[in-house]
Amino acid sequence: MSLIPAISDDQASPEAKVLFDHSVAMFGRVANAMRVAAHSPKLAQAIFGFMVPALREEITNVLDVRTKALVILKTSMLNGCNYCIGHNLTLGRACGMTEEEVAAIEGDMVDTELFSAAEKAAITWAQHLTLRTYRQHPEAMQELKRHFNEAQIVEITMVSGFFNFWNRFVDSLQVDVEQRDVGKLFAKSVSIDPASYLAYMQDCWWREEETADSA
Repeated sequence: MSLIPAISDDQASPEAKVLFDHSVAMFGRVANAMRVAAHSPKLAQAIFGFMVPALREEITNVLDVRTKALVILKTSMLNGCNYCIGHNLTLGRACGMTEEEVAAIEGDMVDTELFSAAEKAAITWAQHLTLRTYRQHPEAMQELKRHFNEAQIVEITMVSGFFNFWNRFVDSLQVDVEQRDVGKLFAKSVSIDPASYLAYMQDCWWREEETADSA
């Protein structure tokens, strides 16, 4: 059971309601982790604003969603975060990832032919980032640079770095995994309409307070 209760729709503050409404529009549901984060709604809004482009391809147009899913899964598996593993297995499968590939991510994928050289480089970088062994393995960055440009490397690093944080947030607070029927809605959002994300960014940032201040 979650150590901090998830905020229901009825309990949501105006700032949290903006977050919840747009999460449903983009992802088909509100994740329990975001309902817990919404106890600090302004911070949750900012986190969600970062999370959407971290998860999906259409906002930055820098890194494909499959590579992001591979990086997220490797990071979450190393951290043992069952909540994030479950969420992103759903994403990976929606992207066409096989059970054999999932098993290879968790194990030794060096000799597998399931992943391209570029995907192996991204997964390996996520591993060194999570285990903080990147200084001992400069060859990992060299291999990354063979396959990705600087913007893509920055995004791979940000995605893994964010999920190292998010893994710890949801795992330490023991956030409950959603019911199966709710979790299935996650597959709806393999792609995101950039206009929906823009609408979220325009609607958040505490407009209720701004309106009150200008009255």
